[in-house]
Amino acid sequence: MKRTIHCGLLASLLLAQAVAVVQAQQPGPSKERAPPAAKITEEQAKKIALERIPGKVTDVAIEKKGGKNVYVIEIQSPEQGEKDVFVDIETGKIIGTD
Repeated sequence: MKRTIHCGLLASLLLAQAVAVVQAQQPGPSKERAPPAAKITEEQAKKIALERIPGKVTDVAIEKKGGKNVYVIEIQSPEQGEKDVFVDIETGKIIGTD
């Protein structure tokens, strides 16, 4: 009986350690949703996009456009409606709008 209890406790301990290791390896939520290679921050990308199209930023995402990682800055503009501005993550240059 003691052997069964010891084996159960040992199995529980090993399982708990394995779960802790897996959780530690997963990234947590980040305010700056930039990949490690990003040279500009999300906030910088927003500022760059708003210089092109004034309005209110409603969403930011990271996508691949033209073979480059870009911030897709969604802006609600009083004059132009909803527009997307694509800002290169490495250079900060606007590579297009939609």
